[in-house]
Amino acid sequence: MKKKIFALLIIAAMIGIAVTNFVKTKVAEEQKVDTRATIVEDTLGVKSGLAIGELAPDFELETLEGKKVKLSDFRGKKVILNFWATWCPPCKAEIPHMQKYYEKYAEEDNFEIVAVNLTSYKESVKYVKKFVKTYEMTFPVLLDTKGEQMDAYEIYVVPTTYYLDTKGIVQKKVRGPVDQDSMRESIKALN
Repeated sequence: MKKKIFALLIIAAMIGIAVTNFVKTKVAEEQKVDTRATIVEDTLGVKSGLAIGELAPDFELETLEGKKVKLSDFRGKKVILNFWATWCPPCKAEIPHMQKYYEKYAEEDNFEIVAVNLTSYKESVKYVKKFVKTYEMTFPVLLDTKGEQMDAYEIYVVPTTYYLDTKGIVQKKVRGPVDQDSMRESIKALN
């Protein structure tokens, strides 16, 4: 009888270890940045996005708190202008990298992250608030509720990230997710 109980305990422990390892592996896989982009719209043969060297179009959007913010408010700083959506898996993967980079290097590297959420419906704002809270985002999150900036910046893939120099000129464009190392490298390359 004791041997059976001991054998059952060993089997239960092995199952527990297997489940723990499986969960740890799943969590680690989910935290890796998926380099595939989420296609919003595919327009073959059509110019997609702003060109390198163009002045980024200025805009004024509201934050989650209702404060109006202009892109030009950030002139004098390098800007990582990120277009994203709450439903986008690659966006979910890149946001923790952005937050870590922002916390660690924003002051030292003299940059700001401006995250423009492509929120076309007012009821979607509650999902954005939940997302921001879940991912503990502390950089500015702006709401493109009318899709005007999505059109102005020709966003057909999310996430899409523009790197702007201190004068607001587009220096680099990335379609798909970014990670902490690639952001630091891109920011360091700007004037």
